[in-house]
This record gives sequence, C-alpha cells and structure tokens, in this order.
Amino acid sequence: MTIRYRALFHLTETGKTGAILQTARNLLADMGDGVEVEVVAHGDGVKAFLLTGQYVDDVRNMSEQGVRFAVCANSIRAMTFARDDFPRSVEVVPSGISEIVRRQAESYAYIRL
Repeated sequence: MTIRYRALFHLTETGKTGAILQTARNLLADMGDGVEVEVVAHGDGVKAFLLTGQYVDDVRNMSEQGVRFAVCANSIRAMTFARDDFPRSVEVVPSGISEIVRRQAESYAYIRL
C-alpha cells in the first residue's frame, strides 16, 4: 500500500507517553500501511524512551511495525544522558524542535496530547 498519510506525535511530558503510544497504535490499526508515524521527544519526554524505562518493549514492538522514534540531542545532553541510554531503535536527532519543523514541512500531521 502507498503511504497516504503522515503523523507526527510530539512528546514533551513522560506522563503522556502511554496515551501517545496508544493513539499511535489506534492510528496504525485503522490506517495500516497507509500511514507513516513518528514520535519526537524532547525535554522531559526523552525520559520515556530510556532503556531502563517502562516503555522499552512498546518502543521495540512499534519500531518493528515501522514507527520511527526520535529524541532530541540537546535534551539528552542537558539531562546528562548518553546515546547508549536509549535503545538502538530510537534515533537521536540534533534538535527535537527542528525535527518537528522539518516533518511539518513534509506534510506530517502534528499531534500533541
């Protein structure tokens, strides 16, 4: 199936991680291969994707379904985390906000819960 839709989830609070992941799962269930999904975390949101976090299995499983996860390098540096603190399936981007701007310019629907 051809990608017809793109969705970008913006995560800034770890407390909203479960809701964002469930909403992304619902979107994938409804639209299947017709949607491309990315979750971008910065600020406190990067903590949700730590290897020691409660969502590590969700991130792995959703990555296998094609969901892209990205964390902000500025945020992880400010919080004194390192690349090795995150699963390999999570990409570190130079700036979370810049990633969001780029994706919106590429016609991704912006979603923030």
